[in-house]
Amino acid sequence: MVDVGKDWRAFSNEEYQSRAHVGIAITPTRINYGLDTSIISGGESKKITEKLKRAQRRVTSGVSREKALRIALKKLRRAAVKLNLPPAVYQDAAILYRKASAKGLVKGRSMDSMLAAVVYAACRRTHTPRNLREVAEHFKMKEKEVGRSLRFLFKEIGIQIPPPRPTDYVSRIASKLELPDKLVARSLQILKVAKEVGVTMGKEPCGVAAAAVYLACQEAGIHKTQRELAGVAGVTEVTVRNRFKELLEKVKPILDQRRR
Repeated sequence: MVDVGKDWRAFSNEEYQSRAHVGIAITPTRINYGLDTSIISGGESKKITEKLKRAQRRVTSGVSREKALRIALKKLRRAAVKLNLPPAVYQDAAILYRKASAKGLVKGRSMDSMLAAVVYAACRRTHTPRNLREVAEHFKMKEKEVGRSLRFLFKEIGIQIPPPRPTDYVSRIASKLELPDKLVARSLQILKVAKEVGVTMGKEPCGVAAAAVYLACQEAGIHKTQRELAGVAGVTEVTVRNRFKELLEKVKPILDQRRR
């Protein structure tokens, strides 16, 4: 039997801090996975530590691929903050970019395009509601360019990217419009029936989700315009209108029948 617990005890926070002998968690979002070496200067050995620091800087910045990876991870960190990405998405994007870099897929291609592709792929893999447009806009890239890089990654790395689901976007849309939880639940019911009758097939998920939330608002007597829904969902007003018409024609009658 192996005891995987701590080999020491602590009876106060001070004792815990002094006796703990583990570092921060390993993470792919940092250049050395978080296993950095810090050289602290001080005392009579100041000249020696300064030499060691200079040597460390030369070692860590001398390899071109490592320099590029360092820049990429910094940009990825900024994207995670700007797009408000959960830690799981941030880490998955870093892992995907590292795989692409290790295979030499980044060389000769736009770094921003590849970063946008891994961020969007990570969002898709974790069912995080971020559409291609907002990811591309953050990196100041065209959606077509990001789409090409995404297909390239899919082909070369073989990553699994599940199709986006309209249900992934409902909570985010409702949150932006400050709608109640019961309306979120009703929107999900609408989408469940929409999937059953095939309305969601081949349609832009954001547009279908926005239309479902709009229909739920209409039922609850909450005044929200199609323009408002389109704005928070990142789609056109025409898209919301067309998807809403389909829901009215094919989904609403079934919902009304089930209510009886």
